[in-house]
Amino acid sequence: MPLGLLGGVARAQKPAPDLAAPALTRKLTKLVFIWTPTSPCLVVVGLAQREGIFARHGLEVETINVGSDTSAILEAVALGKADATSNNVLRFIKPLEAGFDVKLTAGVHAGCSYLIGSRAAGISRIADMRGKRIGLADLGNPNRFLYASALKKAGIDPETDVTWRQFPADTFPIAVSKGEIDAFVDNHPNVYFAIKRSKGDLFELAANGSGELGQRTCCVLAVRGSLIRENRPAAAALTRAMVEAALLVDRNLDLAVETARFFAPQSIAGPTEIREMLASYPYDAHRGCPTGEEFRQQVLSFARDLKDVGILKPSTDPLRFTNRITLDVLTG
Repeated sequence: MPLGLLGGVARAQKPAPDLAAPALTRKLTKLVFIWTPTSPCLVVVGLAQREGIFARHGLEVETINVGSDTSAILEAVALGKADATSNNVLRFIKPLEAGFDVKLTAGVHAGCSYLIGSRAAGISRIADMRGKRIGLADLGNPNRFLYASALKKAGIDPETDVTWRQFPADTFPIAVSKGEIDAFVDNHPNVYFAIKRSKGDLFELAANGSGELGQRTCCVLAVRGSLIRENRPAAAALTRAMVEAALLVDRNLDLAVETARFFAPQSIAGPTEIREMLASYPYDAHRGCPTGEEFRQQVLSFARDLKDVGILKPSTDPLRFTNRITLDVLTG
């Protein structure tokens, strides 16, 4: 994705009355935020903009949708073409190992990644995955890293005991019905509708919004390193605004559903479906939007998992790496 594609701006709504959050100055600080409005879980960004949360924290935020090439997005942020972005932490960790000048400052929510199994393939638990074939939209998908770790913890070698097969995401249910794969990894809304239409065959085998995997954040806030150095109060304000918006999703699902439909009016999901999806993502302070030391510890656990399954370089020290890519901008 060329950096020149950055465009298509949606500005914040009229600011709402001041809240207790610290203001920067009377003049709003302008920031550019890259996001994907069609991802239901990232409704936090739209909510912060539409409800004036950014403005209450002294920010005027332009939101830009430029696709899903994570490395290109991080490059855009690192080079100052944008100021921040939010996505799955597992999409960020490997590119950040390359040294992009970007810091992770907070979680945004948990959940949104799923390993779906087929009962017809004889699957009822993770232990049944030995010898099975797992579909992925691309073999470098970060969801592969997550479930490779889950398989390994269950005593299944993610490289030799299962086969990863690449298919277009919208064909996973067809591939299962044809016997070409036994399970697949994907996100909403594809997963939601695949299960609904499978007549009981497909089910959620594992997810990062529940069980052991659900004890950590999923999507996180990534901020331009030079912004933090030049205007740390702005980076702190953005972090506070995102956390406030995430907690608002937890408190007011109706408002979150309305916002999701406002920013993605062509979505195949209706209000009932979007509500069920959003309700499945933890947006609480612990798992959904941790900050500070708790956030650092969660990122460290991801880094250790990725090192354990061979995604991070053998020379990468998870603790040192985590300390480099995370920063608590709210204190100190």
